[in-house]
Amino acid sequence: MEISGKELQEKINNGEKIIVDFFANWCNPCSMMKPVFERVALNNDTEVQMYTMDIDQNRDYVQTLGIRSIPTVKLFSNGNVTDTVVGVMNEEKIKSLVNNLITE
Repeated sequence: MEISGKELQEKINNGEKIIVDFFANWCNPCSMMKPVFERVALNNDTEVQMYTMDIDQNRDYVQTLGIRSIPTVKLFSNGNVTDTVVGVMNEEKIKSLVNNLITE
């Protein structure tokens, strides 16, 4: 479920539909949201792929995406960022992002 910058870039280049939760282990809000995001991901049976990315292990890549606050969730489709949401989200909000990406 965790993805590296290189793996993510390959998926973006392939035009895949992806949602990524950018987090850090030291971030308390991230620690609250990550299990919720992972639960949604485990129950996700759509074409949308869901991953987490540790910003400390992918610093250079995260900087190219312009991530300045965490948790940040980015949605990708057809090689582009289609949405960015900063801050803790509940399960319903995460599910709505999946549904929004399906209809793109």
